[in-house]
Amino acid sequence: MPIIAHRVEIEATPEEVFDALNNPKELSAWWTPADVNDQDPAIVNFRFGESHIVPMRVEETVASELVKWQCIEGPWADKGNFVFELESIERGTNLRFTHEGWAEIDDFFRHCNSKWGFFLAVSLKGLLETGVGQPSPNDPAI
Repeated sequence: MPIIAHRVEIEATPEEVFDALNNPKELSAWWTPADVNDQDPAIVNFRFGESHIVPMRVEETVASELVKWQCIEGPWADKGNFVFELESIERGTNLRFTHEGWAEIDDFFRHCNSKWGFFLAVSLKGLLETGVGQPSPNDPAI
């Protein structure tokens, strides 16, 4: 099965990277507008465009080490977990991202792979290192 996998070195502490993966305000500053679900605080609603909402359940967190999401409904609901692993390194944090559960390498897989590369290596890294991210809808068309 195909797997989306990225590794990014970020000049920020694992605590700062962990916060950027868990705080809706910071998620909104590097990926896409996000807010916590009113009925279930373990669910974060991610907004793509004006009306498309994708709810993700925070399945597991280990402070400064791991964040795991599961898409509840939407385009990734049948495609496994989003896993962010954090490792302290001399220059900051080594972030390893994986998204398993893809049946094939099709155009949607390629699109998501490219977008995750951008959002992690450019937008999240930029936000934490310079204070400026490029979240959706301000991301480039890829």
